[in-house]
Amino acid sequence: RSVDSLRARGGGGSAILPVIRPLGEFDEDEAAFETEASAAIDLAPPIAATERLLLLAPLVRAWKRRLPAHVAALFAEEIVIPASTADAIWLARDLAGLMDEIETEGTDWAKLTDLVTGNLAGWWQVTLEFLGIVTDAWPKFLEERDRSNPAAHRSALIRTEAARLQRNPPAGPIIAAGATGAIPATAELLAVIARLRGGAIVLPGLDRTLDEAS
Repeated sequence: RSVDSLRARGGGGSAILPVIRPLGEFDEDEAAFETEASAAIDLAPPIAATERLLLLAPLVRAWKRRLPAHVAALFAEEIVIPASTADAIWLARDLAGLMDEIETEGTDWAKLTDLVTGNLAGWWQVTLEFLGIVTDAWPKFLEERDRSNPAAHRSALIRTEAARLQRNPPAGPIIAAGATGAIPATAELLAVIARLRGGAIVLPGLDRTLDEAS
């Protein structure tokens, strides 16, 4: 229907359709072949979701084997201790989701250390050792294989595109529609587009009755 609408607006004649891309999906080759060197060349390719789960699961099982029996028994009700490969995969899925959320929000993993104190400190220490899988072991694993987490790769691509638009502003219009900027990297890209000579932002559900300051 979009093509039909564009054809109708163009009077039925020939037209060059605009390039439409989902935010976060950019042409790395376009950035790589710019006159100036681009960070896109240095981006490690993202690891596949299924492969990530299958690689995280053994790390979860290894953590369980290192956990002293009395500690495992003590915290059995608060922490899901993997008893099988299936349990390890479920925990690996939770870890993968946490990694994506932390990297999407650009949060510092180091802040987790002092997050909990008091009566929960013992439980939290065991949790921190578990999270060591993604704060220590997993980054080394990715570096050895020249891979990146999907969320980190997406954010890096978005920031690379923002930098590219700043270096080489397009001659024609560029419109970002439907994004709220809830993701920090996306907010940075929207800010760049809004400042382009031919840039525009279409906000979803914008309240037109807001006061001027809002």
